[in-house]
Amino acid sequence: MSNFVGFTALVIAVVSWTIAPTIVSRASLEEKIDALAFNGWRMLVALLATFPLAVLVEGFPHSTPWLNAEFQTGVWVGGVVGSIVGDSLFIYSVTRVGASVALPASYLFILWTSLYDYYAGIAGSRVLIGAILAILGVIVVARSGGGRRGGDIHGIIAAVLASLVWATSMYAYQLALAKAGYLSVAEVRAMFMTIVLLPVMLRWVEGLKKLVTEVIVTGMLGYVIGALAFLKALELMPASTVAIGLALTPVLTQATASLYASEKLTPKLLLGGGLVSLGIGVAKIL
Repeated sequence: MSNFVGFTALVIAVVSWTIAPTIVSRASLEEKIDALAFNGWRMLVALLATFPLAVLVEGFPHSTPWLNAEFQTGVWVGGVVGSIVGDSLFIYSVTRVGASVALPASYLFILWTSLYDYYAGIAGSRVLIGAILAILGVIVVARSGGGRRGGDIHGIIAAVLASLVWATSMYAYQLALAKAGYLSVAEVRAMFMTIVLLPVMLRWVEGLKKLVTEVIVTGMLGYVIGALAFLKALELMPASTVAIGLALTPVLTQATASLYASEKLTPKLLLGGGLVSLGIGVAKIL
């Protein structure tokens, strides 16, 4: 039963995180986006949306281990730093090269988590082989000539740096999840991040007024529906397994971005998608 719940949560996370960056890419064509402020306002949406669930289901905030060192480390490193640094680098990358290029490059965290789990003895060789195949697919997609400005090196570097931050945050999150429920972890992450980013958010009020719909929708998809599904999957499955499942997201984003955000779709996407699917098959089915 736990495998079914974990898989279902993973599917929900993939769909949510496929749509959200496409909306950001489309919005960046119409208005200059401050990556930090944009993420801060999205996190405020998550803070308000998650609060009733955290209270009803997990007894937040009374049941939260506020003074536990591992919980605080997990939330700050995995949530606050992971979201502020990693997600902002990703948003910046999307505005430079488009979602269909930024997603594959940022999903190199699949390789980092799989290598760590393999050498730590948590995952077997199939996961490592699957991760390598998935990474090859991601690289082919990234070099497919699609996106907005595929040759923008700053955007690609930002996405790769985001992948390193996200890989670290996945293991940090597990520290927090060992001490509290995933709803409480998400709520505390949202609270801390909003407080840290509040000064930047207040300087971008005019931008918020123009993109308030995009902020709310991507906030719900990225930081509420997708994030809660991701945390639930991470609670039930190894980080490397979750990462390989999420490898589908860049491929699906290529397709949606070409339709909704006017990004270029190329034949190499098919090859990249095939390699990613093969990698997932080796790791999870064979």
